[in-house]
Amino acid sequence: MLNKLLAITGKDLKLLKRDKGGFFFTFMFPIIMAVFFGSMMAGGGGMKGISLLVVDHDQSTPSIQFVDKLAAADELRVTKVDEATAREQVRKGKSAAFLILPKDFGVAKSNLFSGETATVQLGVDPKRKAIKGLLAGVLMSYAAADMQDLFSDTSMMTGQLDKSLANIRQARARGEFEDDQQAERLDGFLTNLQDMFATDSFNPGGGDTNGESADTDGFNGFQPLVIENIDINTQKDGPPSSYDVSFPQGIIWGILGCLSAFSLSLVVERNQGTISRLLLSSANRGTILAGKALACFVTIIFISVSLLLLGKLIFGIQIHQPFYMALSLIAIGISFSGLMMLFSVVSTSEKSAAGITWAALLLMSMTGGGMIPLAFLPPWMSTISQFSPVKWSILALEGPMWRQFSLVELLPVLAVLLAIGAAGFFLGVRLFNAQKAG
Repeated sequence: MLNKLLAITGKDLKLLKRDKGGFFFTFMFPIIMAVFFGSMMAGGGGMKGISLLVVDHDQSTPSIQFVDKLAAADELRVTKVDEATAREQVRKGKSAAFLILPKDFGVAKSNLFSGETATVQLGVDPKRKAIKGLLAGVLMSYAAADMQDLFSDTSMMTGQLDKSLANIRQARARGEFEDDQQAERLDGFLTNLQDMFATDSFNPGGGDTNGESADTDGFNGFQPLVIENIDINTQKDGPPSSYDVSFPQGIIWGILGCLSAFSLSLVVERNQGTISRLLLSSANRGTILAGKALACFVTIIFISVSLLLLGKLIFGIQIHQPFYMALSLIAIGISFSGLMMLFSVVSTSEKSAAGITWAALLLMSMTGGGMIPLAFLPPWMSTISQFSPVKWSILALEGPMWRQFSLVELLPVLAVLLAIGAAGFFLGVRLFNAQKAG
């Protein structure tokens, strides 16, 4: 029995080797995908809508309005959280950056001529340095827009000037200015500005009346916002490089190619009479199916180990827990071998089987992190990914790599994969036997 099983397994491996197209998509295509996505993500590029966690300690009207303006910005995906959550999420790499609006933010923002400038604190994931300048630009742009709106509102500016002049004169009366001449010049400047705003012909937007905004860079000396950068010490178990994220994806694509090749081969052999000839040679149907599944399992293990070695030797990916990785590869192999058995009997037509198989595989990949890394999936897709074996396979691969799962954390992932494999194999055998009976 064992000799027949190994003979059938060897036959399937030889057929795969002779199929140049199948060989390319099983072995070469996943390498290309892993290197391509790894190089693309290494460039620091991000998806549209930077994830920004906002902490508003001030809770004043100006601070709430500023946060709402950021939340409506196309460039950002704003989530309001507390400071501890914000720091933890960015530290773990689950969010790109956080912004803290401190106490008295609204006071400084409202008192334009008080000498204080509204200050915020910005913390950015060091692995996403490229977005720091972009975030600073976005924040300054919206702060400048607020300032421009203030300059354009004559009644509001008049109130600001009245309040600032009153504060300056009270401070001079108390002798709080070290340089009284400087205070006198500031008083005179604000008085003249007050007179300008009282003039009906005054155009706060500048001389350009064609709807184009004036230069908002500093507003002739008024800085719209001060951004203080906060250093973030990221969690050490994050991915050391983009290739630690992309190579598990590449392995998945190789496995999907392997699953497709083997599932279609069973359809072809059944239609060409190969299965019937094997049955005449005293091999039973269970042995044939087991041999097919074993060949698929061996190929999956070979693909995975080859890509991991390539990634380690050339791209420096890390495998911190080799024994756990071995357990993960076995569970992944069993899972997709079982799925292969199910997909191989969904149709008796080669074209129909190919269409159904790749449609299902692409859906699994799109929702499970095979195309977009799990960390970047939107919330609704993260929920759907719970039903994708691709998601659990990627977790099983990343666990012994940069996630450094404990055995307690890894076991539920392996259990899900084994359950998927067992269900696929059981349903595949039942359908295969039912087709025979029909």
